[in-house]
Amino acid sequence: MASEEPVIVVEDLVVSYGDKVVLDGINFSVMPGEIFVILGGSGSGKTTLLRNLVGLMQPRSGKILIYGENFTAMSSQERTQFRRKMGMCFQGSALLGSISVADNVALPLREHTKLEESTIDIMTRIKLELVGLSGVEDYLPSELSGGMRKRAGVARAMAMDPEIIFYDEPSAGLDPIVAAGLDKLIRTMQATFNLTSVVVTHEMESVRIIADRVCVLHQGRVAGIGTLEELENSDHPYIQQFFARRPDDQSTAAAAYAESLTGID
Repeated sequence: MASEEPVIVVEDLVVSYGDKVVLDGINFSVMPGEIFVILGGSGSGKTTLLRNLVGLMQPRSGKILIYGENFTAMSSQERTQFRRKMGMCFQGSALLGSISVADNVALPLREHTKLEESTIDIMTRIKLELVGLSGVEDYLPSELSGGMRKRAGVARAMAMDPEIIFYDEPSAGLDPIVAAGLDKLIRTMQATFNLTSVVVTHEMESVRIIADRVCVLHQGRVAGIGTLEELENSDHPYIQQFFARRPDDQSTAAAAYAESLTGID
């Protein structure tokens, strides 16, 4: 990995809401095929950072390079075109409640390609099968469990075969067993498609399962970046506080159970 060029490079990023600086001098890079976790508590700036990474906000200064191109300097039209390389999994799944699960997954293909409807139908079914949701194509999102809606969101994010996928708090609001299954799915997607994944979370149990490297944010600045082992040995008091939180027995059991599943529940 060290010999490869980064997929994402963030340089001296400063973001503000009015006069309030929310991110102050953020620097990091994301390497091809890794799961890069952005970790932080409430108010740390991690959601604002994600919004900048996907082009929903513009920074006050600094830049974001994706595949060597200055994403922050692109026009709105250029960013829209460039986003076809990206998939986004929203915290609340963001499925449209008035259409079926299959139509939700097919939506990017209908909006951004000229594929025949029969091809779109096949691709949609493949993506749903990948996330363990075969047979729910005609269901409405309201008829699915919370975990199933999250997985349907992953299927939609994968619809355009992205090279980078962003996850916003993927396990938030899920019980430990379902959350552990979703963590396994994130790992499976990475291994199967060599995806570069950026995951925003505050869930330490998930971090320990999925992360290749972690960027810890604290009060709008990077407190540390490294592997789990490196951060567990950090002398930064905020990082120590986060990594001192061990998974409880229930979460550990859930992770073991999820690992034993052939499908993700």
